[in-house]
Amino acid sequence: MNKLNIRPFEERDYPAIAEVYIAAWPDQAHSEASLREHDHHAPEVKWGRFIAEQGREVVGVGEYTQFEGMYHPRKFGVWVTVKPAFRSRGIGKALYQQVMEALKPHDPISILSSTREDQPQAIAWLEKLGFVEKMKYWESRLDVQNFDFAPWAGKIEAVEAAGFQLKSLKELEADPQHRQKLYDLWLEARLDVPRPGELSEVSFENYCKWVFESSYYLPEGHFVAVDPRTEQYVALSTLWKTDGDYLQTGLTGTRRAYRRKGLALALKLKGIQLAQTMGIREIRTGNESNNRAMLAINEALGFVKQPIWTDYVLALGEETSSPAEQELS
Repeated sequence: MNKLNIRPFEERDYPAIAEVYIAAWPDQAHSEASLREHDHHAPEVKWGRFIAEQGREVVGVGEYTQFEGMYHPRKFGVWVTVKPAFRSRGIGKALYQQVMEALKPHDPISILSSTREDQPQAIAWLEKLGFVEKMKYWESRLDVQNFDFAPWAGKIEAVEAAGFQLKSLKELEADPQHRQKLYDLWLEARLDVPRPGELSEVSFENYCKWVFESSYYLPEGHFVAVDPRTEQYVALSTLWKTDGDYLQTGLTGTRRAYRRKGLALALKLKGIQLAQTMGIREIRTGNESNNRAMLAINEALGFVKQPIWTDYVLALGEETSSPAEQELS
């Protein structure tokens, strides 16, 4: 058997890393292009990646990173992925040890990781390492081409009759303020999104990079509800391109003052209409397990829940000051 070699990530490794993820998660789209885009981090984010090789084959990947919308200078995410054919050989353990060793200079106080309920070995491994369950969330999938609009007849028209305009970002591009308006809406909508850590500030400039500079941005699939009285964007539901034959839902949300008016449902229906016309097979979305408002909408529309994902956290220390104070220390 070829000797296992753990080494730092190099630029040439992107195609091989994509192959590892495709082997481990064959129902998800992964590509060199998406990996490269994902690696465009904000300057404050500390990250690193290691490769496991046997012979000339890349058989596993281990990495650490931080979260731009949930940033803390001493909190990290760690993920280890090994090709199924090479598991139970100590490769994941070796990668994890290398990643944790690389993290030591950063003095981490917590580590976030995640896996899916159909991966019992991964769950057992995380629990053995001392990780504790933090949050659960479902991915749900909609069969777009067989979706029946008949039960939902009149829902979009009712919202428009109430005075709201349902527009795509493609239709709103002529407005020089459309990016700022979308950002302002996003700032409010994100406050109610369940997450495993505390929110951190995201600048307008970074938000625009995430959205408008992404190669997966789909302007005709980013829908907003506009209140024409104020010209304010008051609800949104976004669809993103992927490297597969499905679209991925981003954030769906409504300003608190505009809830219970059917806006989120109408926007999601607009998205399904678009996906049908594009010939898309499937729309995927994710919801925290206790987010009944969005789960109820998706269940009613026919989204089918997949095996549940769980975030786990390993506590390594206690916070003794604010993130800002720690960053300055």
